[in-house]
Amino acid sequence: MHGILSGEEVAVARVDAESFELRGYGRKEAKGAKEEREGRLTLSLEEAAFLLEAGKIVIRKETEKESALTLEEFFRHALEIFPNFGARYIVYKDLKQRGYVVHPGGVDFWLYSRGTKPGEKPARHFIRILSEREFLSVKDLEDLLILAHNMRKELIIAVVDDESDITYYRVKEAKFNAIETRADKAGEMRGEGGEGTAFLLGDKVLLRDAAFAETLYKNHFYGTLTKEGRLLLSLVEAAYLIKRERLEMKFEQFIEYATAMEHDFMNKYAVYEDLMEKGLVVKTGFKFGSHFRVYKALNLKHSSDLIHVLPREHVFSMSELARAVRLAHGVKKRMIFAQTFKKSLIKNAVQTSQQTLEDQIKYVEIGRMKL
Repeated sequence: MHGILSGEEVAVARVDAESFELRGYGRKEAKGAKEEREGRLTLSLEEAAFLLEAGKIVIRKETEKESALTLEEFFRHALEIFPNFGARYIVYKDLKQRGYVVHPGGVDFWLYSRGTKPGEKPARHFIRILSEREFLSVKDLEDLLILAHNMRKELIIAVVDDESDITYYRVKEAKFNAIETRADKAGEMRGEGGEGTAFLLGDKVLLRDAAFAETLYKNHFYGTLTKEGRLLLSLVEAAYLIKRERLEMKFEQFIEYATAMEHDFMNKYAVYEDLMEKGLVVKTGFKFGSHFRVYKALNLKHSSDLIHVLPREHVFSMSELARAVRLAHGVKKRMIFAQTFKKSLIKNAVQTSQQTLEDQIKYVEIGRMKL
């Protein structure tokens, strides 16, 4: 088999094209093209490199048709076109050897089910390829998810590490399904209503009403109950209860206090409130390296999700992403990143509707996947 290298593609003459097409390689020129192009096959650099390494094709440059390129010379040319060609080729080769049909396009590659030829069925996934030294912003991740949604594809991020091993991550919008609704939505948290007496204790709030404290702790899973019957609440728990007029404090003043204590408090609080309003039980995720752990119901022993709150301007390193997802996978939980829009959240801190919160917060689930 012979191919001619020109820019970012390798052209295979019509006489050889049929055998390549049957194996799912390349893009065949349609009828009606120029006579010299009609019926020939155009290979991407990754496809051509795979065939060249396997000894199935001889490649020459368009301007130097007499001398065949070595694999090293071909790679050198490909790296001039795509600086990340090394990572792209490692992923392409891995997927081909696993029996998948891979086609360049979309962001980096289209991925088809095993045995499917491009054109017979649409691709199921598109793949974004990164090396372990690259970075991925929350904004770029959001754009990739929007693209996946618009194309009706599933997004996969492939990360190539320094040992040329590949970790595949499935990325999708996170959905939440609470098992039961929250009694406090209906105003049933404290019988006939009223507010509990509490005071500030550094980065905690101490509720002194013993009866109310026991109700909040045993029936609604708030805070930590002391031996003396008092309830220690976190700042986000206290803010949620104050906003619902369950604690005798001014919401605006408390927000100022909490924000001075914790610079990203409003981002965390907005996510906490949104999750609580969805009917979930939310507790600190500190022991798991995240902001929150989430339960679908009060009586469950194990949380289902880890939630980490990120501002929209956040940029992931691949090691940060790998560490969070690996830990969540190890404890059998979903790793979910909550993206917030900080300016809007602060502006609407006091009178934020649930619909507004949902518009300002996006939840992204990232998990390892086997291919």
